[in-house]
Amino acid sequence: MSIYFRAELYCRFWRNELKNIFIVGGDGFAREVYFHLQNLAECNKEIRFGGFLGHNGYGCKVDYKDVQHLYIGEVSEYTFRDNDYCIIGAGDSILRKKIYDDIKSLGGKFWTLIAKGIYLADSFIYGEANIFIPPFYSTVNIDIGDGNLCNGNVSIGHDCKIGNFNTFLPSSCILGNVRVGDYNSIGTNAIILPKAKIGNHNIICPLSVIYKGCGNNLYMFGNPAIKIGEVK
Repeated sequence: MSIYFRAELYCRFWRNELKNIFIVGGDGFAREVYFHLQNLAECNKEIRFGGFLGHNGYGCKVDYKDVQHLYIGEVSEYTFRDNDYCIIGAGDSILRKKIYDDIKSLGGKFWTLIAKGIYLADSFIYGEANIFIPPFYSTVNIDIGDGNLCNGNVSIGHDCKIGNFNTFLPSSCILGNVRVGDYNSIGTNAIILPKAKIGNHNIICPLSVIYKGCGNNLYMFGNPAIKIGEVK
């Protein structure tokens, strides 16, 4: 076998092993994800950006502004291959779950974005389709489900257990032994104190402090945070 033939076989293998990462969604957050993915790709040669995919009109071509040339069409029209993976570029928890379900139904797979400069302990367990934007601070024995978004300067303490499709907005702080359910939004500079328990579908308003926890479908505001309304 000639050296040129061996080199060609290697190049074919290498191209097939590369992970093609698609960002599904639109608007500013998808472009932020693209920025972090590009930074990561500079040091991780196993990934490359495949393009932006829209979802039911969310992520139409005009939403991508200066990178609109990277928009390749609707996710429903794309046929996924074995080495294709998706990041969900949507900040809203409910929309993220809808996109997640639709990609699953199309046979797509997910890639968790752990942006450049983030280091996780060996005891940090996470599911699929999560996004960790730097800076991100975490310690040990943390268990996070699927589809969560930690959107910059988020802190999660030891022994926390977090469910699925939660959104942690910039500078939110989750202290040790906290339990968080599903579909919650933790506002900017909000603090969840140790051993608090958060239910499902809650909105914790910015600057609020949760002492013991809250139930389901609540707007919580203040220090200490109290119920100010219900999430419909």
